[in-house]
Amino acid sequence: MELQLEQITKRYGAKLAVDQLSMCLTPGIYGLLGANGAGKTTLMRLICDILAPTSGSIYYCRQDIHMMGEDYRGILGYLPQKFGYYPEFTALKFLLYMAALKGLNKMTAAERSMELLELTGLLSEKDRKIKTFSGGMQRRLGIAQAMLNDPKILVLDEPTSGLDPKERVRFRNLISSFSKDKIVLLSTHIVADIEYIADKIFIMKEGRFIKTGTLEEITSDIRDFVWECEVSASRAAKMEEAYTVVNVKSRGDRTVLRIVSEEKPAEEAVKAEAALEDIYLYYFSGKGEDAYGTAVSL
Repeated sequence: MELQLEQITKRYGAKLAVDQLSMCLTPGIYGLLGANGAGKTTLMRLICDILAPTSGSIYYCRQDIHMMGEDYRGILGYLPQKFGYYPEFTALKFLLYMAALKGLNKMTAAERSMELLELTGLLSEKDRKIKTFSGGMQRRLGIAQAMLNDPKILVLDEPTSGLDPKERVRFRNLISSFSKDKIVLLSTHIVADIEYIADKIFIMKEGRFIKTGTLEEITSDIRDFVWECEVSASRAAKMEEAYTVVNVKSRGDRTVLRIVSEEKPAEEAVKAEAALEDIYLYYFSGKGEDAYGTAVSL
């Protein structure tokens, strides 16, 4: 099983949203990381065949997804960033309705809906109207509807946006449990969601991939550039202007800084282990571009 993107470009008038992207996805969890406006949602809508590329092609098992039509949609599960639902529907009625749209027969739809309600922790709430659900419950219902047809490709756009930490952990665990023998593409600007579950990470900026690889491969570029130091509050303010500061922590009248810098930022600075958040902020702070450029690594 393979999803292949070849030189995909998408323009909206003069705006270039996706710029000649190529990627090959096989079963596993892929994290698409980037700031708002990086082109993540456009790329995912292209993969879902909701949008047509300006140029380039997308293939599933060597077949053009656009030519596959309903056959492709039958193996696709999609949770958009803005998940639409009918507020007066109960959770169970909504899943049965979505199952009908996906072409499942009544018996399969009923069995699958109950199974997914249990997996998402919503079985006891199946007869409640969706409008009474919390944000976390609605997102769990969203993943349930995306999984109704047991898709081969699961596309999740900002699935944990707006959730509290407990719900985010629960959601990540759900995604991991669903990912066996599937291509899962997870888009987010929340670094931890990618760091914990992704087998491979794509960092996207201005419509292009500026870095790809495993967590270890991506963070290896800056493993010697992450520092921690404890300084006075006044000195900390000056250092925040001069360096990419990942974290600031007050300790009495002193301040502990976590900094990404090629040069040692202070005499008392000591090296720290690099994390995904370090490289993300390095690229998106505007200070990392001169150091690494914007070359695509594929």
